[in-house]
Amino acid sequence: MQRLAGVFQDHRAAILRSAGVVILLSISIVFLWRGLRAPGEPPPSDRPLKAEVIRAISGHKLKLETDEYVVYAGIRSLYEYEDKDLSEKALHRNTELVEGKEVRLRFDQAGRNREGHLLAYVFVEGELVNETLVREGLAYVRLTATTQRFAERLLAAQVEARHRKRGLWKEKITATERSYVGDPKYGNFHRPGCEELTRKPPERLKTLKSKSRAFQAGFAPCVKCRP
Repeated sequence: MQRLAGVFQDHRAAILRSAGVVILLSISIVFLWRGLRAPGEPPPSDRPLKAEVIRAISGHKLKLETDEYVVYAGIRSLYEYEDKDLSEKALHRNTELVEGKEVRLRFDQAGRNREGHLLAYVFVEGELVNETLVREGLAYVRLTATTQRFAERLLAAQVEARHRKRGLWKEKITATERSYVGDPKYGNFHRPGCEELTRKPPERLKTLKSKSRAFQAGFAPCVKCRP
């Protein structure tokens, strides 16, 4: 009897282990089929992922059907407190481009930002939405140390937008400082007296002789000191 009980317990344990493996495989298949991994896990950078967009949140952010948020890599649109009109135009255009559509996401070295949102290049039917928003003057290029994959395309789009004076480039660039300070890690440039600079290691920072040089290098204006 004891031997039979032992055999029964071993058999039950084997069944439970098999069931656990099946459940894990099922979960993995579900996430692979949907095109995204479990929330919180870093996405792979070696292959694109597909998902449907529920809605655009801003000119550089959207929400997927999986409840994940995507922030556009390599760019940023204006916030409402910077320019309400351009902020709304960027949101409206982003909505036109992605809402209710299936998008293909491609990633760089960083799959997520500091808030845990997916950081991606967003494609709709082969069109790079990040690039479109920049070309139409609705977003700045903002290159960080880990978002360089489409740097040339984004910078070329920004040159075109500036040349044609679209959107945020309608007004002539005016300098209020003799020089500016760029932070390559986060892709922002600041006034020399910006309080944000006191929290950054000096050896990481880069002196920029003008605003134009900052934009050419892919830096976006700091949202606090607004250079």
